[in-house]
Amino acid sequence: LIERVKYSPMKGKYKVYIIDEVHMLSPGAFNALLKTLEEPPAHAIFILATTEIHKVPATILSRCQRFDFRRIGSEDIAGYLEKIAQNEGFSLDHSAALLIGKLADGGMRDAISLLDLCVSHGSEVTVEVVAQAAGLAGSAHLLALSRAFAEKDTARALELIGEYHEKSMDMERLCSDMVAFYRDLMLLKTVRDPEKLIVALPEEVAEMKPLAQSLSLSQILYCLSVLQETQNRMGRTSN
Repeated sequence: LIERVKYSPMKGKYKVYIIDEVHMLSPGAFNALLKTLEEPPAHAIFILATTEIHKVPATILSRCQRFDFRRIGSEDIAGYLEKIAQNEGFSLDHSAALLIGKLADGGMRDAISLLDLCVSHGSEVTVEVVAQAAGLAGSAHLLALSRAFAEKDTARALELIGEYHEKSMDMERLCSDMVAFYRDLMLLKTVRDPEKLIVALPEEVAEMKPLAQSLSLSQILYCLSVLQETQNRMGRTSN
């Protein structure tokens, strides 16, 4: 790259070099590039793209103009996906497009990749198709366990955990999922429009709302604290 940058472009005024995921360069590569970035030829423009800006050396950052891009909102992603569906001639439910937008976590490229995966299942993309393609396990088992906790029904909670263990469910994963579930309950309890922040099917959110309303915020935070402590301790026990 350093050798080629010396030569003027065959056509046009500039040569533009885009280095994606630039934080993956080795220290040696960064040092080699530094001189070129300090005194670039008049015809050369470098665009360094990264998702982990803290890994880029300060010596590089100080020689660049920095532009920070925000995550794209779920509604904006959904709107663009619906345009793609219209142009390509397949059916895409608005709720399915919104769910893809949430799963993509602000990344349009990931959203389009997931949509492409959904279309491979058929020409009608629904919420159920998205859930299947994305591997969403559903929250029925988490809801049942949380209800047992809320009712202080120890016997029922232990029975459910036993059932999940017999089904070969990973207990550390279950605990992690429970932490995420109580985070969602906290959002339902405190945020004005929690649906934008929760990755779940609409009917699952509807079932979670009564449970969130029945619990106080302090109870939810207590459960979160206990589950996180349990998660930390699980790796240090054989049973």
